[in-house]
Amino acid sequence: MADNQLILCPLDSTASLHSKRDLLYRLEQIGFIGTPLMFEGQQHYRPGASFLQLLTFLGCSPVVALGEPGATGDEFCHIQLDGPSDELRFIGGSNVKSPRCPGCGFRAENWQEIVALWQATPEQRWRCPLCGKEYHVPQLRWRQCAGFGRLFLRIWGVFEGEAVPSEDLFRVLREVSGFEWQYFYFRQG
Repeated sequence: MADNQLILCPLDSTASLHSKRDLLYRLEQIGFIGTPLMFEGQQHYRPGASFLQLLTFLGCSPVVALGEPGATGDEFCHIQLDGPSDELRFIGGSNVKSPRCPGCGFRAENWQEIVALWQATPEQRWRCPLCGKEYHVPQLRWRQCAGFGRLFLRIWGVFEGEAVPSEDLFRVLREVSGFEWQYFYFRQG
């Protein structure tokens, strides 16, 4: 089974929520999430009434399966609030591209090694071999294919490049959380 997700997370990877309940309540209030759903033993949500207005689907005829699990195949659309967790986490799938230096754009080909070193010592900084500047690993330009954080809003069943969050959705997330958000795509399988 392939997993395809659009994942939203705080722009500041160290940010966390004061109240998970407040965020879920607000997402339900604006119609982004609907009724609860148990999926693989975890709490998820069906898309709400305004889901298709709060994500902008790209292309001529995107396929969005809004049905029940099993009824529409493996790639049915549902939402999960993953976190907040105490530890900073890396999420990346089979679609991770080499990150770039924020200063000069140098492409770091050894991203798996960079992430492994970061997981062993999160405070260690990455030094660009081209410009010599140092950055925390989450600060590298991951090109919307991986993310770091304590909190992730996972939208399952959305393929890479198929949809982007609307400014209205980002505005609500900012209002409830007090921080900026970004997004990336996850593909496994």
